[in-house]
Amino acid sequence: MKNNQHIGFGSSCVHAGFEVEQHHSHITPIYASSTYLFDSAEHAVNLFTGKEKGYIYGRFGNPTTNQTEDKIAALEAYGLKDEAGEPLVLKAILHASGMAAITTLLLANVSAGEKVLTNLSLYGGTQELVDKVLPGLGIETIITDFKDLNNVAEILKNDPSIKLVYIETPANPTLQCVDIEAITLLAHQNACKVAVDNTFATPYLQQPFRFGVDFVMHSTTKFLNGHGTAIGGVLIGRDIPFMQTKVTKHHRLLGGNSNAFDAF
Repeated sequence: MKNNQHIGFGSSCVHAGFEVEQHHSHITPIYASSTYLFDSAEHAVNLFTGKEKGYIYGRFGNPTTNQTEDKIAALEAYGLKDEAGEPLVLKAILHASGMAAITTLLLANVSAGEKVLTNLSLYGGTQELVDKVLPGLGIETIITDFKDLNNVAEILKNDPSIKLVYIETPANPTLQCVDIEAITLLAHQNACKVAVDNTFATPYLQQPFRFGVDFVMHSTTKFLNGHGTAIGGVLIGRDIPFMQTKVTKHHRLLGGNSNAFDAF
């Protein structure tokens, strides 16, 4: 990640996340395996308890998938610094679709009795999710015009049950844009996390983490995978321990993992 801060964005697109595997392939191979072997019972225990790093089961991780995650995280962090002035390090989790990534994001951050605040221009699938699925889980969504910052500030100030602000900019398909930095500042002043759907812009044109957001997601089906050959989604987070624990647990149990073929 640190080395990738010093090379071009195009070079990062090609090389970021790549690790030489045992057979020294010059590109990451397709690891088409649902499960992995253990050297011993002790080795298996160490992997399952996190004492050793390695692969256990395809839903939990895959070398092809993980290197794709690292590449996308590097692109979203390209040229950015953290609070200590060091290159920003992010954690990405690849999903089977953009909707799977959004579902993991929402359920890992908002519980029954809590609320999501979002804009009035959303992708149709996201709109249906907040309208038809979240209410059954006890999660309410407030929809407002994010261009009216005074109204956004008032809503956040008067409703402490709002835990997540969800932004889609540019929106799909209206291309409506909102001020990420201003809304993030208002959200954080009221102890709310912020997530941005960056599908249409991609990190080449827009890096929401530059403005302090907590999460970025993409439908990788679209511009990140320009070939039109694979459905996918990715969720990227700034809080590494949170991503590695609660978010990872939701991702694995919801079953929305990607696979080596689509990752490739």
